[in-house]
Amino acid sequence: MIDGYLRGARSRPATQRQMDVLAAFVAAGGSVPGAAKLLGIRPGTAKRHLADLRAKSGLSTVELIYVARAAGWLVVPNLESLWSDAPFSGQGRPHNPHAH
Repeated sequence: MIDGYLRGARSRPATQRQMDVLAAFVAAGGSVPGAAKLLGIRPGTAKRHLADLRAKSGLSTVELIYVARAAGWLVVPNLESLWSDAPFSGQGRPHNPHAH
């Protein structure tokens, strides 16, 4: 995302509301109804904003979250603390000592 524009789509910037819905979606643990409740909108409206954002960008929801975090406009405190505080396994991911 560059100045509100998404990958290769200079003529169609993401709206602030679409970005707000994406942030609420993450905050709600990937739940569209949860995101809608956080924003005080209907689940169908939240779903439409996410679909429009995917259509504009050509990215999946997971890719949108990654791009938004990388661009710095989407901060997910529980993920940020996980990535900054965890020891690394050498593969770019926090080491999980409980993983088999």
